[in-house]
Formats: sequence, C-alpha cells, structure tokens
Amino acid sequence: MLTFSTFRYQVLKIRSVLPFFSLFGLILHSSIAVSQPTVTLNKARETGIIAGLAVHSLVNLKLESNKAVGNIHYWKIRGIDKAAPLYFSPKIARASDITFASASLLVLYGIAQRQSPERNKATLLMTQNLWMTWNITQTTKIFAMRARPYANEAGFIARKNDDAYSFFSGHTSLTACMAASHYFYDRTLPVNDKKPAVTLGLAALSIGTGILRIKAGKHFPTDVLAGAILGTGVAYLNTKLHAR
Repeated sequence: MLTFSTFRYQVLKIRSVLPFFSLFGLILHSSIAVSQPTVTLNKARETGIIAGLAVHSLVNLKLESNKAVGNIHYWKIRGIDKAAPLYFSPKIARASDITFASASLLVLYGIAQRQSPERNKATLLMTQNLWMTWNITQTTKIFAMRARPYANEAGFIARKNDDAYSFFSGHTSLTACMAASHYFYDRTLPVNDKKPAVTLGLAALSIGTGILRIKAGKHFPTDVLAGAILGTGVAYLNTKLHAR
C-alpha cells in the first residue's frame, strides 16, 4: 500500500537525478562553444601535460598508501542525499560497471570512426582528459574520505579505504568526461565529420551510470553531480586549450 511517506521518498529519488539530466541537456545545447576551428597539438605542451599527469598519479599513490584503513568521515546527510539507499546492492553495482564498460567501448568506436590525423588528435585529447579527471577524482576522494551510503548502516565496520571513497563518483566523472570530450571535440570539426549519435549514446550511458551508482548504495546524488561537473569541466577546458 502506497503511503504518504513512501510516495514522498519516491519523489525525492526522482528529484535527486533531475539535475543530472539537466546537466547533459546543457552540455548538448549550451551556447558554450570552442571558438577556434581545429584542435592542434604541440610536442612540448603535450609532453608537459603527460609528465604532470604522471607525477600527479604518483602523488595519489603515495597519499593513498599513507591512509589508514577505517579513517572514514561520516558527512551529515542532507537534501537530495537523503534519497540514496543506505545499503549495498551488488547486482546494481555490476550493472553500473557494465554501463561504464559500454561507454568505454563506445568511445573507442567513436575514435575509430574518425579519419587520420583527427583520430590521433582525438585519442590524445581523450587520454589527457580522462587521466586528468581520474587524478582529480582520486585526490578528492583521498582527502574527503566521505563514507559511502552503505557505510552509514548501523554497525558497519570499514575494512578497506574504498569504503570511504564516496565523494565524488569516479564512474560518473569518467563517463561524463567521455561524453563531454566527444561533444566538445565534435564542435571543432565540420558538420559532415561530427558524430552526434556517439555523443548522445555516451551521454545516456553516463546518466545511466550515475543513477545506478546511487541505487547501488555506492554514491550519494551530490557525489554523482560533482563527478559529472568535474568530467565536463575538464573536457571543456582542455579541449579549449588545444583548439587554437
């Protein structure tokens, strides 16, 4: 029987993901444009970016190795985060892994459809964007140490650092970066070379991944939104840096 409290909870769950859909609507229809016509590569710049990313990854490994297991922060659950289930669902978590893997395969397909040298440019730019997003995501998780939703269950005992890596969602930040990178790169190409179907597919998979991460008890809605914003922002800024 549907009661007022259960109805209110369902409304909260729906409301929590609406901003996520709106975000990708803005990505696909916003007036933010890469004003320069083409993406260009510079050996010194690309070498510097890759070297910086490698150093950042090493720093993350060092920081993570120094974190004690059980060092977990229980943030107060407010607003839309109350819609997150405080239990873990392995089946839904596996489904989110599948949508993540599907987005990765679609990215490879989209790049393969481009003509050389655009294929090489798109590959390097996507690699940089994803690596940047991953590094920033990991650094944030290490310092935030936010308890995942399932870690808020009564009597829960943390047994691994991953239990405290809720903020923000890596699955979402990376899939959002894939979708946004493809979209912003497309905007530097002539109309006939654009791949809008791939962009839409990536956006749908990213949205699906974010929703599944919430339903699996792995992330709060704010974790997903923060991840989507980061992935989109990195893709936009790095593409604009190269589009000269």
